[in-house]
Amino acid sequence: MKKVLILGSTGSVGQSTLEVIKANNKDFSISGLVAKSNKKLLLEQANKFNVKKICLINNDSKNDIFVSESEIEDLIFSDQVDIVVAAISGIAGLKTILSSIKAGKRILIANKEPLVAAGQILMKEAKKSNSEIIPIDSEHCAIHQCLKNIEREDLNRIIITCSGGPFLRKKITNFNKITVEDALNHPVWKMGTKNLIDSASLMNKALEIIEAKWLFDLKSEQIDVIIHPQSIIHSMVETKDNSILSVMSEPDMKICIAYGLGFPRKIKSLSKPLSLIENNLLEFINIDQIDFPSIKFARDALISGGLMPTVLNAANEIAVKKFINNEIKFDLIFDTIKHVMEKFDKENSKIDPSLEQILEANEKARLFSLNYIKKI
Repeated sequence: MKKVLILGSTGSVGQSTLEVIKANNKDFSISGLVAKSNKKLLLEQANKFNVKKICLINNDSKNDIFVSESEIEDLIFSDQVDIVVAAISGIAGLKTILSSIKAGKRILIANKEPLVAAGQILMKEAKKSNSEIIPIDSEHCAIHQCLKNIEREDLNRIIITCSGGPFLRKKITNFNKITVEDALNHPVWKMGTKNLIDSASLMNKALEIIEAKWLFDLKSEQIDVIIHPQSIIHSMVETKDNSILSVMSEPDMKICIAYGLGFPRKIKSLSKPLSLIENNLLEFINIDQIDFPSIKFARDALISGGLMPTVLNAANEIAVKKFINNEIKFDLIFDTIKHVMEKFDKENSKIDPSLEQILEANEKARLFSLNYIKKI
């Protein structure tokens, strides 16, 4: 029986993970649950799954039932954990993910930001400790599956699919008029608020390009993005003979979670089977049809290297938070990222930054973002 620690158990990925584990309860048990602030749901989950080690990061009470973050760290390095599900939004879970890698665990990584900010360090440590990182976002999970079926020297490129978000086929003459409600109205996926805004701005694809570079050891020119509105094909791999491998399924995160938990075996996902008859129209559209600068930001960050992916991610996190709080307009997300990346370009960028330098750049870029937004 595999023992699982869930970081971010009260979010959408965490809740889906619990559903998959419940459906495969003979194969998995839960060692610990970590949540940011949803105390009520965390206690319900702990009670339902009989979990003793629970941690509330934003804990303002003196409740003895919660363990500290350092105790979770000890749990990770113990034999009570085999698999760590990393589903804490943003860069917040970076240090815990790094600890899990150093402990040689299998990490199912749902959020893009840690790999964007510190992918080189995480992958280097994974190789050293023989830790296994399996992505459970739908695009990279699909690529992971496809690459397992070919020899690496036979790879031409990967093709990341993109739903196009809520603004595909809509003529937007003024980005200032886009509301938070508009941006959250995704046509296909149900995700956390931050991920939905990133999907609307295409920043999720920018982050995925950088994530793919580190996860699969690729060059920027080996990573393409294409719009696929139906979200049935979850990314593709093109080989030297110009054939294309893909993964097709209903757009349901539980399939990716089940893949990561069971790998290399297949386990129950609770997702409904894909009907090819019902989904008999699959479209593919050039990414340039959506006039957002997000993909260019990713390409520029990879060209600059060093700390620039960290800077891009930090600026986006701050701008998205401000937009969600109705403090800035939608177009200022792009303006903030552009301004902060240009400002950092003039700073000394480290070719091979340490974790401390990455965390320092993250804080600095956040401050630059806040100052820019304040001035505007």
